[in-house]
Amino acid sequence: MKKITDILKNKVLILDGATGTELSRRGMPAGVCPELWALKNPSIIKAVHADYIKAGSDIVYTCTFGANKLKLKGYGAVNVKDVNRRLALLARNAIGSKAILAGDMSSTGHFVKPFGPLEFEEAVDIFKEQARGLLSGGVDIFVIETMMDIQEARAALIAVKEVTDKFVMVTMTYEKDGRTINGTDPLTALITLQSLGADAVGANCSAGPEGMLNIIKTISPYAKVPLVAKPNAGMPKLKDAKTVFEMGPAEFSSLAPKFIFSGVSLIGGCCGTTPEHIRALKNKILRLKPVLPALGSLSALTSSRKTVFIKDDKSVLIIGERINPTGKKQMQQEFLNGNFSSCRALALEQEQKGALVLDVNVGVPRIDEKSALVKAAQLLSVTSSLPLSLDSSEP
Repeated sequence: MKKITDILKNKVLILDGATGTELSRRGMPAGVCPELWALKNPSIIKAVHADYIKAGSDIVYTCTFGANKLKLKGYGAVNVKDVNRRLALLARNAIGSKAILAGDMSSTGHFVKPFGPLEFEEAVDIFKEQARGLLSGGVDIFVIETMMDIQEARAALIAVKEVTDKFVMVTMTYEKDGRTINGTDPLTALITLQSLGADAVGANCSAGPEGMLNIIKTISPYAKVPLVAKPNAGMPKLKDAKTVFEMGPAEFSSLAPKFIFSGVSLIGGCCGTTPEHIRALKNKILRLKPVLPALGSLSALTSSRKTVFIKDDKSVLIIGERINPTGKKQMQQEFLNGNFSSCRALALEQEQKGALVLDVNVGVPRIDEKSALVKAAQLLSVTSSLPLSLDSSEP
């Protein structure tokens, strides 16, 4: 198979549409685990995959959205690798060599520290386990989708990168205010993820086509990788106690050319979309060529909620340096006692006075500097929106 990176230089690739809402439409009851239900109803999930191929999809996602240890444990399933392998094999059996098979991974359902209880390294291990299962099932590429927590997205991306060199795309999902539930804006997500090695970055599920197009236009000037868009079929509505998506294929696909002109090279549909939506999408962009990322060098620092650009015009970048125990006996003792609460007030004060980056120094004799820096950084990541500069004599 030709490398996807080479294909994307000359062709816009069509992704598939929804899996969950499509399975529900075909008989999956509410409240069940979609992955386990698909294994018990292989003919139905294979038909979904096959119908997307017939509609024009170039890339099909495996039905493994929630097939990680923490999600599956809630349904009594323990063999993560086997579940992922079998679902990947079912998808391969349905599509053959007609399309690229993407191993689909999403959230564990738990926020990663400092925004939740899950340790970062534990999250990486959980995603590694799923990635290995998908690899054993023969996936061609990976997709990490519908991520609400940039820390968890980072963990998943690192996990995939540590077990394979296959192409991996990452898509975040955003709230009505244009940020993730933890406050990450699309530009910060793009720069963080492309810098970490994602081969394509974008958004899915957040909104209908119009809302998602605004997200794409915001990040496009800063993209160094292909962009991904997988909008819903409009916003969900409650009708007769059921969630429905009312946007039809024609309306859904009407903005497709604008997505391509804005830099999207991989486009499909999320919740509420069907094979008919994908067929309409395909027909709408049939003759369009991708607009390749034109950005050259880019220097920036990011936190989970903010991007600070480092410009070439020698403009001053104000760094707050007051979080430093040198010559401050009270702060030194607090740090030795594992108390970093004084950092919070200093961070907020410096941010209010115009600092763009916070320098963090916890260097005290006899302190476990690595552990102390982690604790301070986690506290400051919640307290302040500013990027951190870790200052250590033992890097």
